[in-house]
Amino acid sequence: MKRSVFEEMAVSISEKERRDLIKKINRNMNLGNTRIEESMYHVNISKEEKDKYIREEIMKLGFFERLILKIKKFFSGKTEEATYIDTKFEKLKRTILRKSPGIGNFTTRTISRSFPESLYNLFVKTSFLADILEEFWKKEDTFQQILTQLVESRFPGIVKKIDDLLSDEDAEKILFEKETKTAIKEEVLRRFNNYAKKVSDSIFVDIEEEVLPLYYFRPIIVFPYYELFKIFGFDPYSENNLFAFKNAPVFSCIDYIEKLYYAIYMVLKITRPIKTNPFLGKYFYRDGEEEKTVKEIEKEGADSQDEQEQEENFIYENSSNSSNRYEDEEIDRNKLKWFYKKLEDIYEESRKINKKIPLVEIIKYYRNDYYYKLAFYIPKLKFKELYFANLKIQILEQVNDKYIRARNFMIEKNIDKFFRGKTIMEFAYFKNTGFDHEKAGVNNFKNIKSMELLFNYLVHYYNERVRNIIDLSTKTILTQDKITATSLMLQISAIDDAYVKIQDFDKSLSPDMEDGKRFFRLRYGLTNDTAYLKMYKSFIAQKNKAAKDIIHRAIEAFDNIIKTYSELLNSSQLEIKNNLATQYNVDGKTKSFRDFLIESVENIRYFKNLLSQVMKSESGVA
Repeated sequence: MKRSVFEEMAVSISEKERRDLIKKINRNMNLGNTRIEESMYHVNISKEEKDKYIREEIMKLGFFERLILKIKKFFSGKTEEATYIDTKFEKLKRTILRKSPGIGNFTTRTISRSFPESLYNLFVKTSFLADILEEFWKKEDTFQQILTQLVESRFPGIVKKIDDLLSDEDAEKILFEKETKTAIKEEVLRRFNNYAKKVSDSIFVDIEEEVLPLYYFRPIIVFPYYELFKIFGFDPYSENNLFAFKNAPVFSCIDYIEKLYYAIYMVLKITRPIKTNPFLGKYFYRDGEEEKTVKEIEKEGADSQDEQEQEENFIYENSSNSSNRYEDEEIDRNKLKWFYKKLEDIYEESRKINKKIPLVEIIKYYRNDYYYKLAFYIPKLKFKELYFANLKIQILEQVNDKYIRARNFMIEKNIDKFFRGKTIMEFAYFKNTGFDHEKAGVNNFKNIKSMELLFNYLVHYYNERVRNIIDLSTKTILTQDKITATSLMLQISAIDDAYVKIQDFDKSLSPDMEDGKRFFRLRYGLTNDTAYLKMYKSFIAQKNKAAKDIIHRAIEAFDNIIKTYSELLNSSQLEIKNNLATQYNVDGKTKSFRDFLIESVENIRYFKNLLSQVMKSESGVA
């Protein structure tokens, strides 16, 4: 099945790119944006379209309306269309004067101080929630956590982490078969998509309905009241009457009037009674914040003093309890009631303003465009996509850890299988240093496990079987090929040298050896003198380098042996083919020499792969 674009991206992009992606998803859903101007825009209407609208509207006029229009046209000397527009503007003016007498001076093109005075109560009511909600909207991670909790509370068998999709045993099986981290990632994606299909869309529809009011209230709560009031001469720090507004030129405040119209429009789209998910409601009540807000508002609004004192008393009563009050259901209900009451107050005040102030007419009149249009962004929540996009990214970020666990599981399983029935020999000194390096906050020796693995392979397989086959090949099939025989003898010498060096490596840390004595001095010195830290790190680095050199030289020798025998097995020379078909008895087993070589090559390759996985694990490489 073809993967989606998101899946393709998730497989290949880095962790930083994934996080940037989810931020873009959140921004596209308008979760973090609190700027009203980004949620509304002006719709450009061409002159041709306006002329079309005018002609169509004139054609729909009744007999007497057409007659009056012709009379006005005759006395004005204007075209019929221009006369009709004049009539529409006169109607706008009458509507404005009827609903809000004195709100504007059409001659001087000013807006009266009665306009900001009408908004002040709304400003006071929104102030209780402004800081809380704006901070919430800016914290995208917080919203995702809340959304996750809302989903988890409604869906049994929820997937929270990669282990819920893929066990370590299953990951080990995949890794054993396909040997790549990508294979594990693809399997995780397959299972994730199957899981996502099982989650009902209705869960997210319900959540969206419970969260939607927060989006509809946002524009009115984050509306820039102070900026608008300042245009009308408002000074919140003045000792004079707080309502000492002045008239203001319309060009200075018309943009704010448009934003206000959008904000009120959004609020009034909500169906009452206003409800959100109870968990969200309780989240928006924070102790200490409301008390401070009330005191600030009290200084700014003398007319709302009584109401603010009631709010302060209410908040004080609920904020003076102990930290355990969050577990009390009655207090939780009071918190929720307080939040809903604030939303209801804002709704009611918005409704009054909408009824009292003809915002649409004012905008059209002072924009001098009867067909002036604004387009609004209406939130279209896609919580299912957001939830699963975030969850998918979180789970994909866990793939590397899953891969490492599966690899370690596979390593231990394969070591046990490979050396079954063998006595595994461990280092006597490097494994028993008696030093807790993690507690001391320093690094330990890195390649001890791989060195032990190599040593046990040499003891139980190479010395007992492979070495015999190599010796036999130099005496039989390679008797005429001195160059190849000499090359194999060099590889034998390198491996024998590694065998001796591994034993010497372990012995070097014994208390009787110079390095062992040095290690113990450095180890104890770390607790008393920081100068020992540099020397300790240098000692560890030297030992790690020595271990790697031994391993790499052994691996290089094994590679040369594999290459030599692979060439022999694939040779087209008749003499070599005949020699390979010859039967030999090695360690009590009679086989063709070809079978012995194939068995040896496969044995070395298997061990090399196992050793490589162990070394990656030791170095932390995925």
